[in-house]
Amino acid sequence: MSTSNAGSGSQASPPFSAHATPTGRLQPARRDVPRGWWVMFAGALLIAVYALGYLILGDRIYPPNLADSFRARPWGIYTHAFAAMFALGLGAFQFRAGLRERRPRVHRVIGRIYVPAALLTGASGLYMAAYSHSGMITHLGFGFLGAAVLATTSVAFIRIRALNIVAHREWMIRSYALIFAAVMLRVLLPLLIIAYKGDFDPAYRWVAWLCWVPNVLWAEWYIRRSRESNAVPGPSRRPALVTPANAPRARRART
Repeated sequence: MSTSNAGSGSQASPPFSAHATPTGRLQPARRDVPRGWWVMFAGALLIAVYALGYLILGDRIYPPNLADSFRARPWGIYTHAFAAMFALGLGAFQFRAGLRERRPRVHRVIGRIYVPAALLTGASGLYMAAYSHSGMITHLGFGFLGAAVLATTSVAFIRIRALNIVAHREWMIRSYALIFAAVMLRVLLPLLIIAYKGDFDPAYRWVAWLCWVPNVLWAEWYIRRSRESNAVPGPSRRPALVTPANAPRARRART
């Protein structure tokens, strides 16, 4: 999951320094870690700890309406919880620009853990979706989610192997937006249950889609906005050629 500038075709501006506007006025330095990242990380960390609880406490913390299905398929839910714990917790660090720029080796190590964890999360989620509570609507909602995690993570991995850093970043944004469905489900489900006056089934049918579809829409908006502001150059920009001078760096990005 390396995001060095080897394939971006341009030099990135200093990430945390003041810069001049067209009128010559200085803008304040960019925050080292944006507030939004801390919000994302807090949500991811809480749900990662909750997933760890599944592994330690087992059916003592299963939601009552889902407990029978989870007990019937322990390896499905345990695999899903274990993989999602790593994908959620570690994936958030891949969006720390400072980590990518100052500690690229750490970024790559995290990526090597994130990719298999995300793929295992998607595969186990796809399996569990076939037995999800509340029927075909949830089967389809969670099934498409699992398939989308597999697809986006696979494409991101293929892109970095091809040294296409820009496309890799964009597909990783999509992948983690889908992984973040685990957080949104826990936020939205109680609200939907309240809206349906305590009726779990219709709330669960809604959340099977609402936990991830808005995430995908946000990811696409963010990617397009970033392209326009040159924070993430568009894929139409021609990547830099690999030359003898930058070949070692490109190989490190690939591995």
